[in-house]
Amino acid sequence: MIAVVCAVPAERRALAGLAGPDLAIHVSGIGAAAAERTAAAVTAAPLRGLVAAGFCGALSPGLRVGDLVAPDEVRDEVSGERFAPDPAMLAAAPGARGTLVSARRLARTPAERARLQGLAVDLESAALARASRDAGVPFLALRAVTDETRHRLPDFDRLVDAAGRLSPTAGIRHFLRHPRELPALVRLGPAAREAGRALRAGLEQTLGRLR
Repeated sequence: MIAVVCAVPAERRALAGLAGPDLAIHVSGIGAAAAERTAAAVTAAPLRGLVAAGFCGALSPGLRVGDLVAPDEVRDEVSGERFAPDPAMLAAAPGARGTLVSARRLARTPAERARLQGLAVDLESAALARASRDAGVPFLALRAVTDETRHRLPDFDRLVDAAGRLSPTAGIRHFLRHPRELPALVRLGPAAREAGRALRAGLEQTLGRLR
């Protein structure tokens, strides 16, 4: 069994058709703490591998929406720890190589992304890589870009509950109070769809090469 861990339902929906007897898809919630809780449960059972799959933001100006990232290093911004993926899984995965930074908080603006050194940024991959290492499970991160270096994101920190789940009620209140963030939210819809298609194709290719 290979376990795929996504942060949000939109990522799982993009991959849902791939689930089967040999592939389980889990939604952890947003952030390192949520990822750690899910990883502890998932790695309690024997696994052939764990894939941190979902969306990411670009740190390299060369990355565009829908580009795949299969990092050869995952770095935890908080602890400074660095994690390497399983060589066989990485060799099977399409996408740009480089360092994926798991940041302490969402990098919402070009300025916040500029302070991070790497190829792309997410929130959960380092936590999942750590859990995989501790459990002796082969690990891979596979991400698709939804946010280029020039893009801005809404303040999702205000929209997430303690379990890392997006709260629709909090979202309505927030955007009523901060309507200037609506264009950033509207942009995310098409970007997530494009990234979701790329992510599914990339994971399907990876799994086919690993069989």
